[in-house]
Amino acid sequence: MTIFVIGINHKTAPVHVRERIYFALDKHNLYLRDLLAYPDVHEAMLLSTCNRSELYCDADHLDRVREWFCAQATALFRSTLKPHLYLYRDEKAIAHIMRVACGLDSMIVGESQIFGQMKEAFSESCTAGAVGTLFYRLFQQIFTMVKEIRTTTSMGACPVSVASAAIHFAKQTLPHFPQANIVLIGAGSMSELLLRYLTVHHRGTLTLVNRSIEHALPLLVGMKGNLVGLDQLESALIEADIVLSATGSVTPLITQKTMLAVMRTRAKRSFMLIDIAVPRDIESSVAEIEGVHLFCIDDLKTIIENNRQDREHATNKVREMIDQKSIECMGELQSIDHVQDTIRVYREQIEALCRVELVKAKQQLQQGVDPSQVLDEFARVFTKKLLHVPSVQLRQAGMAKRFELLSLAKQLFAIPESKVERL
Repeated sequence: MTIFVIGINHKTAPVHVRERIYFALDKHNLYLRDLLAYPDVHEAMLLSTCNRSELYCDADHLDRVREWFCAQATALFRSTLKPHLYLYRDEKAIAHIMRVACGLDSMIVGESQIFGQMKEAFSESCTAGAVGTLFYRLFQQIFTMVKEIRTTTSMGACPVSVASAAIHFAKQTLPHFPQANIVLIGAGSMSELLLRYLTVHHRGTLTLVNRSIEHALPLLVGMKGNLVGLDQLESALIEADIVLSATGSVTPLITQKTMLAVMRTRAKRSFMLIDIAVPRDIESSVAEIEGVHLFCIDDLKTIIENNRQDREHATNKVREMIDQKSIECMGELQSIDHVQDTIRVYREQIEALCRVELVKAKQQLQQGVDPSQVLDEFARVFTKKLLHVPSVQLRQAGMAKRFELLSLAKQLFAIPESKVERL
């Protein structure tokens, strides 16, 4: 049993690198099947968000899973990716996963969305058959620990997210934000959070743009807003003051060519675009156009840093909890692994004894020996061989007056008390 974490995140890689290695949730099954085709990879889970892409696995060799991870990058040389990678093993790997799950390693410290994303990724891994006994036990302990942190520390107080930081950033940058014409692209969980904050801070015109009208419709229930398809995106951009984009698209939805056409129609009236998707929804070259102010998720760092300082006391306490919990968790998993290995070896020994005697019994049956006699002999010899080594060990323990082993043997084999002991 060796647990590895391999990944990149907002601390080690800029957004133009992070967007090159992204595991879409609906394709986790394919990725995991490909990885688990290697005989030395036993269990695995993938996690991809706007801030990180990580692989958690139980494998025999680090080099193989690292090469597999790097091979998933699109249009990026491995030599370019490797300096941004981080690697953790066993106890440190568990501690890292715990930090991620509770939001301690997030761009927005303490944000709760990552916990839901990890649980969803775990569910996908279970469905793909990539989670066995080890990872099931590990992640159940991690999920329990996160709930404990949320209820016993101030990490869960005043929850924040990338979505709330984006809205706060727009409010700070644009004085007329409450009355602005806002276009929101996407109808996923991030867009749902953005809408939740907009209902509090925004009173102007809102247009939701999504590929599927039917899928996006529930998000606008009880809200005043327009809903249009992706084919009407350019028209929506012409009227916008602010654009917030958060889709799961693997290719840009807004290109430089599109924006040049939009700006000609707008008579170069400036506006703001905030792209919090990874991979990005808006081509970076759009920022070169006069009057266009483009921001990505990495541009929210000032607000994020203020939040980090506010939560410093709580994060110190959480780090101490995680350090202790990761040690305990690793010790427990290793104990379980040793027990399972002992049971496996013992089973193999017994099965080997059984096979030898079974071959003899079959030969006797083929020679015409009475089946009843063959079965009796098989049972007698197999029982004798089965008990030989334990009997020798118990006698030696008695001679050495190691009575604690005798007591342990009675518990292990559920041996009832003899009449002498009861007297």
